[in-house]
Amino acid sequence: MFFFLLVSIVTFMLALGTFLIERYSFNNAPFLENNNSEKPIETSLTIIVPAYNEELNIIKCLKSLSEIKRPSENFKILVIDDLSTDKTFLEAKNLKEKIFKNSKELEIISSGERPQDKNWVGKNWPCYVGAQKTNSKWLLFIDADVILGKNCIHNALSKACADDIDLLSLAPKVNCNCLAEWMVQPIMTSLLMLGFPIYATNDSKNNSSFAAGPFMLFKRQSYEFIGGHEGTFDEVVEDISLAKKIKSNNLKLNFLIAIEDISLNMYRDFNSLIEGWSKNWFLGLEKDLLKSISGSIFVFLNFSVPWLLFITSTTLLINNYSFKIFCINLISALSLITYLFKRLWLKAKYEIPSKYWYLNGIGGVIVVYISLLSIYKTYTGNGWTWKGRNLFKS
Repeated sequence: MFFFLLVSIVTFMLALGTFLIERYSFNNAPFLENNNSEKPIETSLTIIVPAYNEELNIIKCLKSLSEIKRPSENFKILVIDDLSTDKTFLEAKNLKEKIFKNSKELEIISSGERPQDKNWVGKNWPCYVGAQKTNSKWLLFIDADVILGKNCIHNALSKACADDIDLLSLAPKVNCNCLAEWMVQPIMTSLLMLGFPIYATNDSKNNSSFAAGPFMLFKRQSYEFIGGHEGTFDEVVEDISLAKKIKSNNLKLNFLIAIEDISLNMYRDFNSLIEGWSKNWFLGLEKDLLKSISGSIFVFLNFSVPWLLFITSTTLLINNYSFKIFCINLISALSLITYLFKRLWLKAKYEIPSKYWYLNGIGGVIVVYISLLSIYKTYTGNGWTWKGRNLFKS
């Protein structure tokens, strides 16, 4: 019984420590500032939207783009359909006619077949095609599943120009569209805050590099200097790879929180969530087995074990009172209360919903499964896909 008492103490310390670190990170993290100017910035910008089987998301994405404040004098939106097998291309064409009134500022093209001499993976190919189709001074790559606020791009471009930033990336608010996301996404957000501190990414003297693929604003000259998406053609987690190249070449990398300016619809159901995170987990940890296994243990202890201890000790207390069991029950309850308090604090301060917070124990088990599955898929190639496309390098 002493062992379980010790475990309960450890889990409480982890829960409290995680909350304090995340609170410090959020309180000290740089947020995207609002620029009240209505005047377009004197530069040129192309927004490149790679899309593969995004017939549901592309509608919301383009509608939000149709309502943005004009970010620059020379401005264009370029949707690159990556040979979708659904109605993505057709939906984009319809929106160009109905909402954009066939404006030349929105162009929709096909990426064409991927060259067979290289193992192009993920969205690298359509991003590369898009970059080759334009000569603007700035390139903004956004995912087709993002929804942009009216001022988001104007604010980001203004910040990048004013501070001479080579790559500006934004952290979006993640919308949970299914029960699986409510269980897993808050945990993943915690892990990203802990594993990739924003202050370290923004510190030019620190080697830590991170960028979020849904929003990456490049100075074109810098993008080409590091090789662009052609240089990461075989990288599954290309956003972090590009961020590392920016920093390793002594260029300026900046990562800002923009949960009020941009939101993201990542997954539709449990299967797509498992497929998505299992392709990224192990690579995001640099294929380090120790980091991956340690992360799994941390997640299980922090999010799942408190529930196991609390439910088991409560059951035992009902049948047979014991002071040690009571202590286990009390300490595990404190761990759960700490997590609930963190979610309520995030909701009050940043309007991040606390819905289904009590399912984090199941979420922890799912994340452990994702971790182990990601290791297996990455090494063997079995089932290592994204939207049905194989990622394994043969």
